[in-house]
Amino acid sequence: MNDTINIALALFAGIVSFLSPCVLPLIPSYLSFIGGVSYNDLQEKRGLRWPLFLKTLLFVIGFSVVFIILGVVFSGAGIIFGGAMRIINIIAGSIVIALGLHYIFNFWKILNFEKRFHLKKHPQGAAGPVLLGMAFGAGWTPCIGPILASILFLAGTSTQGFRGTVLLTAYSAGLGIPFIITGLFFSGFQRKMEKFTSHLQTVKIVSGVFLVFIGLLIFIGSLTKLNVFFFQLAGNLEMWSSNNVAGSRLLFGFPFLFISLLLVFFYLRRVHRSIAVSGMAFSSFLFPLRLLIIIAFAGIALLSFTGLIKMYKVITFWLRFQGI
Repeated sequence: MNDTINIALALFAGIVSFLSPCVLPLIPSYLSFIGGVSYNDLQEKRGLRWPLFLKTLLFVIGFSVVFIILGVVFSGAGIIFGGAMRIINIIAGSIVIALGLHYIFNFWKILNFEKRFHLKKHPQGAAGPVLLGMAFGAGWTPCIGPILASILFLAGTSTQGFRGTVLLTAYSAGLGIPFIITGLFFSGFQRKMEKFTSHLQTVKIVSGVFLVFIGLLIFIGSLTKLNVFFFQLAGNLEMWSSNNVAGSRLLFGFPFLFISLLLVFFYLRRVHRSIAVSGMAFSSFLFPLRLLIIIAFAGIALLSFTGLIKMYKVITFWLRFQGI
């Protein structure tokens, strides 16, 4: 099965788990408990940022250990029952499709059972956040359960234990990195989350569709047909680009130019609003990282237009790499 696409699916599944309705709204509570501080302290005391970052990192390591062990176990099952992989793919794919449909329509009430670990004291020392993370990984089932199960079944379709480890590591990264970023920039996260909460039902539906998609991939047994399509697309794209040099430069340069202009628009609009509210000088709102991103996209567009970077070669290399 296509390793690169599977890893991307696992990473995205982790991000979707973080955004799920029973995880995202509880992030402030988790961070407060992990850090042993009040909600107000999280918002107001910047000196807590790096201690909280360290504890959040340990928390992520904790649930990552649990998920990776599960990945090894499911991959082991794939190795043991390798001779019946077609049957396993059909069964596992059907289960994941059913979980995806349940995620959308919520028709199996029994799957809403969850086992949370309620601790009266916040975790102490370095081991405390790790143990709390392991408890999170082992006991939080309703939202991340179906998504996690889909990645575990995907790992189980592999006959190599290492692949299962990689997939669950990618899933843990998708779930854990947002945790860590939130711990570093909690105030900004809280403001964004208040606006995002109204979209949680949409996220749930999209997550269900995503699970159905993974289930279908497992059901068909492999991504061989997709690999063939990628190879054919790479060949056709390379031939077209060689015969239409100017068109190729415009085709692959314009998206980067469009993104850079879009970023400039939103950047200037935000600065304008901030100046209107606070009356501060424009120079006070120069954000180096955002400007660097804008310059990077504009630079890639310019290099593509001039032919110094042949983006079609980058894309065709990636398409062909999928089949390795």
